[in-house]
Amino acid sequence: MKIILDIFFVVGLYLGRLFSLLSGKGDFLLYQFRRALITGYHKGRFKSFGQGSKLASGLLLLNPQYMVVGKNVSILGKCVLECSPSEDNKPEMVLGNDISIGEYSHISCAQQIIIGDGLLTGRFVLITDNAHGQNSASELTINPLARKIYSPGPITIGRNVWIGDKATVLPNVTIGDGAIIAANAVVVKDVPPYSVVAGCPAKIVKIIK
Repeated sequence: MKIILDIFFVVGLYLGRLFSLLSGKGDFLLYQFRRALITGYHKGRFKSFGQGSKLASGLLLLNPQYMVVGKNVSILGKCVLECSPSEDNKPEMVLGNDISIGEYSHISCAQQIIIGDGLLTGRFVLITDNAHGQNSASELTINPLARKIYSPGPITIGRNVWIGDKATVLPNVTIGDGAIIAANAVVVKDVPPYSVVAGCPAKIVKIIK
């Protein structure tokens, strides 16, 4: 074990010297190198994983065998992607092409989440089609972690949607093509195509024609 650690130390030392000679480009090259390693390690765990797609450090994957990732998808650091299968339901999470998911975002699927091509999200975005229990009176006496995962309905996000920082998309919602979800918005009902929504709960503030 000590020999292995020594080898890594020496390799890291020489890589550090090399990157220092490259000035500002060194940090970027190191970042891309780390992403390539992480992507190579995880991509075989997905149901399918498109060409040119990249993962980043700190990613948490739960049951990625139910996830489809398209081409040229970028999932940045500290994100959580999870699917929650049950005896009577197999979840389906589909990310289209040319998608960018911001740092610390969380996508949780118990039924179905379909995300169209071209989605861009900010940081700390939550997209979830499920919750712990159905909020019935009998469940409220049970620890939330012990309640059965329940999905009120799927989520569908159209093409070229932009979701701002810290926005939340809740179950049983369809977001139309080209829509803009403002930062901190909480989406609880359908969003028409080419509209801007904001607030909690999110309301239409503009229709782009």
